[in-house]
Amino acid sequence: MVLRKMGICMLASVLLLSGCSGIKNIQDLTYIVTIGMDYDPDQNEYIVYLQGLNFLNVAKQETRPIEPIPTLVGSARGKTLNLAVSKLYKLSRPPLFFGHLKTLVLSDKVIEYKFKEVLEDVGRNRSLRPNLLLFTTDQNIEEILHTKGLFSYPPVYTVLLTEENIEANLNDIGPVSLMSFLRRYYEPMGSAFIPRLSINENAWETDAPNPVLLLDGYSLFQHSDYKGILPSKEAVIVDWLLDKRNQIDYGINIDDELAATFKLTSQKMKVKIKEELSQPEFTLDVKVEAELLEKVKEVPYEKVKASLQESIKKEVQSVYEKGIEKKVDLLNIGEKYYRFNGSDYRKLRNSDRFYLNRDSLKKINVNVSISHYNAYRFNKADH
Repeated sequence: MVLRKMGICMLASVLLLSGCSGIKNIQDLTYIVTIGMDYDPDQNEYIVYLQGLNFLNVAKQETRPIEPIPTLVGSARGKTLNLAVSKLYKLSRPPLFFGHLKTLVLSDKVIEYKFKEVLEDVGRNRSLRPNLLLFTTDQNIEEILHTKGLFSYPPVYTVLLTEENIEANLNDIGPVSLMSFLRRYYEPMGSAFIPRLSINENAWETDAPNPVLLLDGYSLFQHSDYKGILPSKEAVIVDWLLDKRNQIDYGINIDDELAATFKLTSQKMKVKIKEELSQPEFTLDVKVEAELLEKVKEVPYEKVKASLQESIKKEVQSVYEKGIEKKVDLLNIGEKYYRFNGSDYRKLRNSDRFYLNRDSLKKINVNVSISHYNAYRFNKADH
């Protein structure tokens, strides 16, 4: 009886071990971390790019070889996305593995011609996770996928594969996940943004230029329609206003000369909607915490503070008007109006006009608190 039990245990152990025999070693797979998508309207074909990393690409620095490991980029065409990708399957040894896919890069042609179809295809694909990072670009996707980090670090050290909302941004916009974008994209009011990828060829160099990736503005969407591009400068201000963790370095001019520079953190912007109106009217309250970085000119404290508040107010007004020009609610004013004025919203929805205009924004209140002076001094008489 004892021998019989021992035999059963040994047999079970063998079966368990054989069940793991299909698991591949880490070096036996091609890890796909990015999919790029382009579209050829003349041929009515998708062009798909896959960025593959060998496991040596992501090893710790002390175990990485001296010679840089090249980044693998494959491409194929097809009438559908699945047909294009399937062509790369039979050309891939070690086989492709999509379990660590992190990023989706879409060309402007995809946005213009096939965006809604691509969103549907991505949504139906169970292999693609909703926390994928989403980017657009007007540049060559293959070049973007070949761009490394500084010191020849692999692409996992670039903005292409940076996690969403890991830390606050300084003078920059952050990545956006597919899930975050879709949550805004299908809202009846408010806008949705996708960061735009670009290559900078000139900022860094070794014995040759060292190109780096940067986020260079937003692709804009309103009511699930593409509305064009917001340049980097305005995109940074929008990101700063809507995310209270983000910071910007900001200089103010007084009498046409630079007087001081600050690091600014915006507390959450408050929107006050006037109730029971058929058209949205609102006031913005912006609270800003400022750290004095440089005092360039001797200017009275009250004048510096007043100039800073006025300058921020003009920035907010300018960003709002940029949105009005494109018929995009950049500051997501309409979301609050929709939630508290449902019946009036339904009337607006049935009309052809955009729900905001220049007169909708009645007032911008900016309150700046200078919390740190970094050893710079103002005369007491200046306060």
